[in-house]
Amino acid sequence: MDTLQEQRDLIERLIKSNNKYFGNEDLLDDFCSETYKRSHSLFENVDIKDIENYIAKVANTAILNVLKDNGRVRRRKESYISTKEILINPLPAKPKTEDTVSYNNTDVTQSDFVYEIADPRDSFEEKIVRKDLLQKVVDIVLVAQKNNPSKEYLKIFYLRYVKEMKQKEISKEVNISQSEVSKRLIEISEIVKAHF
Repeated sequence: MDTLQEQRDLIERLIKSNNKYFGNEDLLDDFCSETYKRSHSLFENVDIKDIENYIAKVANTAILNVLKDNGRVRRRKESYISTKEILINPLPAKPKTEDTVSYNNTDVTQSDFVYEIADPRDSFEEKIVRKDLLQKVVDIVLVAQKNNPSKEYLKIFYLRYVKEMKQKEISKEVNISQSEVSKRLIEISEIVKAHF
C-alpha cells in the first residue's frame, strides 16, 4: 500500500464528505482513528485506488459507532436518530470572523485538523511488557505448585489458560470434581493477585 499520509488523506476526505460529519466536526480525530482501526489491514495488502469505495463504507460505520459512543445518536428501530437537543430560544448567531468559512451553507471554523492515528497493532514495547507480565504470572504459579504439589496448580493453570479447557474437561483430566477445579482456580487467582 501507498504511504501512511495517503491513507490519512483518503480517510479524512471520505469522512468530510460523509453527511454525518456535518455538525460533528469536533469528532474528526475519533472518526479517523476508528476508520483506520477498521481498515488498516486492507491498506497493507491492497492498492488505495482499489478500495476507496469499501473504505467509504467502513468510514460510515466508524462514524456511526463514534457518534453512538459519544451519545450523539441512538438506534431507533431500523435507523439512527440524533440525540441533539433543539433549543426553544436559540442563542443569537455569532458574527462571522476571519476564522469562519462557509461550506455548503454551513459555517465551519477554519483550523488545522491535526490528528495522530494510533496503530492498533501492538508495539514492540507492549509485546515485551505483556511477555514479562505473563512470565511473572507463570513464575508465581510455579512457586505455588512447589509449595502445594498435591493441588496441581500448574497443571490446572495450564489446562485452563493455555489449553483453554472448560472446568468440566479439566475435572476429568485431573480426576477431581468440577467444584474442586473451580475452587483451585480461585486459589490460583488469589495467589497471583497477592503478588501484584
